[in-house]
Amino acid sequence: MPGLSVLVRLVAAVGGGYAVAAGLAALAAVALPAAGLMVRSEAVVLASMLAFLVYLALLIWAFADRRLARLCLLMAAAGVASWGGAWGLLRLTVGG
Repeated sequence: MPGLSVLVRLVAAVGGGYAVAAGLAALAAVALPAAGLMVRSEAVVLASMLAFLVYLALLIWAFADRRLARLCLLMAAAGVASWGGAWGLLRLTVGG
């Protein structure tokens, strides 16, 4: 069923790529001010702009990768790791 494979790849590319890019943007937006490298507003803008490039790279990679199972597994793992890291760092810096 090649049609189902393309559909799963499309969902992984669009949905998974968005989740990973947004998670990395959230992590960078929390980590940069926490490390004292930038003020929060500048970190949010920088992380948001870089997230577009990350999303583009993930979209291209999703259709270039030959193995669909590896793609889905890595997208899920990167999404969980980035959102978990952002959430954990936010709890550490806010203290809640």
